[in-house]
Amino acid sequence: PASHRVVAPSTWDSSAGPVMFVRGNSASEAYVVFPAITDSTPSDAVHFDSTLARNTTVELFQRAGGGDAAHVGTLAGGEWDADQCIEWPAAKLQDAANADVTNGWTVAFLKGRAKAIALDTIEEMAHADSARLAADITRLASTAPNDTARTFRGIPFSVRTAYRFTPVAGIEAVVADVVRSLNQEANPLEEHTLIVGERPAGSTTPFRLAYREVTAGSDETLESSDVLAAVTMGTPPHVDLVLAREGYESNAYALLERQPDGSWRLRWTSAHTGC
Repeated sequence: PASHRVVAPSTWDSSAGPVMFVRGNSASEAYVVFPAITDSTPSDAVHFDSTLARNTTVELFQRAGGGDAAHVGTLAGGEWDADQCIEWPAAKLQDAANADVTNGWTVAFLKGRAKAIALDTIEEMAHADSARLAADITRLASTAPNDTARTFRGIPFSVRTAYRFTPVAGIEAVVADVVRSLNQEANPLEEHTLIVGERPAGSTTPFRLAYREVTAGSDETLESSDVLAAVTMGTPPHVDLVLAREGYESNAYALLERQPDGSWRLRWTSAHTGC
């Protein structure tokens, strides 16, 4: 029976607050993610406590940084029927300054819970810098150990997205999604590798592999990751990359957290939503 089903406990970082907000269909709409709900939470146990989010102030983050504040208005919707649709409730945001949120925010936390780390996208770098970084990233991906994907062996990596940032003083880091494609007519396949590399700031030494995660499959089975923001949270402060996991018919969010030894690990993944 559902009441006896084992529900995996959430690994959410409580210092980030009881809810997280992600951009909806417009800049003034936010989906309210309740991190305690996991994929194993039975539908009849799902409850959206609107008091955790309603009439609060949030800070808006984007890849370039953060700092703008908005007010959370009413919550509406939210559906949790595993046989039909699973959707987070949505909230209306009003900008404290001009009654409308118009910037390119991606994720938001309750005010005071997180601080922004700027991500520099490879697309906005000078051509020589972006070419050098892309070469560094593909080298890092191709020299990673335990490449077990025989199907893609020998196919070159291409950089889909890449961001450079400073997680802690003295360290330059890069997070990238690199792709290998096999364009078979009947069954095209793609492999996505999410990698984080680090090296001393200002150096030209090769990046050290700090994290790698590989997904592969067809368009209908593949889940890829996009970086929404980089933040510091908690006491003592720790660094997290906020990820969006996008699949064919489902979406989820995740926190990738930097460890004291300079490695990274997946801290938390939300429940998957979709119809």
